[in-house]
Amino acid sequence: MRLTYIFLSILIVTGLIVTFRAEDRYQWIKAGIIFVVQIICSIINFILLFLVSFILMSNDKYINFGNLFMLLALFILISGILLYWGMRLIGKVIRFSNTTLTLIEYYIQWILIYVTVYQAIFSNLKHIKGLGEYIRVGNFLDPNVIVLTILPSFISAWISIIMYKRYTKAI
Repeated sequence: MRLTYIFLSILIVTGLIVTFRAEDRYQWIKAGIIFVVQIICSIINFILLFLVSFILMSNDKYINFGNLFMLLALFILISGILLYWGMRLIGKVIRFSNTTLTLIEYYIQWILIYVTVYQAIFSNLKHIKGLGEYIRVGNFLDPNVIVLTILPSFISAWISIIMYKRYTKAI
């Protein structure tokens, strides 16, 4: 655990240096705050939509939602539209720069990739007793191994490109 704290400390210090040396100092933080607020509002939307759907589904003769995948897709669209309306209302008071919105997109994409890696690790954790055993068996072409090796590299390369684009004021 100590190594984790060391890497986390290095990450925080590097993040602070990058944030406060930039011309628009608070773009990264502003994007992070907006992203967190959007996620919280989206979670609230989903809870409310699921509650409404369960109330409506209790009376089967009026509504039948079909399969769960389509219901989730419908909820995603409704929540996205609600968040869009909220951003338009707040956009009248607070200006969202293109840089901030781009950074929010990057946060979303980085987290999606990381969650995929996390899922691949922990879905196979019960099957693997140790990395040495996994290598001895020769499961190098297992898609989960590919996910675990390539996707973190994608995130690292992406972060370096974004930081360089920020350095050259391309975003």
